[in-house]
Amino acid sequence: MSSTKDNNKKPVDKNAKRMLKNRLKEENREGGKHQYSKDTDHL
Repeated sequence: MSSTKDNNKKPVDKNAKRMLKNRLKEENREGGKHQYSKDTDHL
């Protein structure tokens, strides 16, 4: 059996991806999106 390695893949910059994700998360938080509160209004 021959080994089927894919050596032509581009290296993925996971650190930059994560930094971008965190920046978007912070912007959303400051914008008031995805707010979570434990107060229930269904009573």
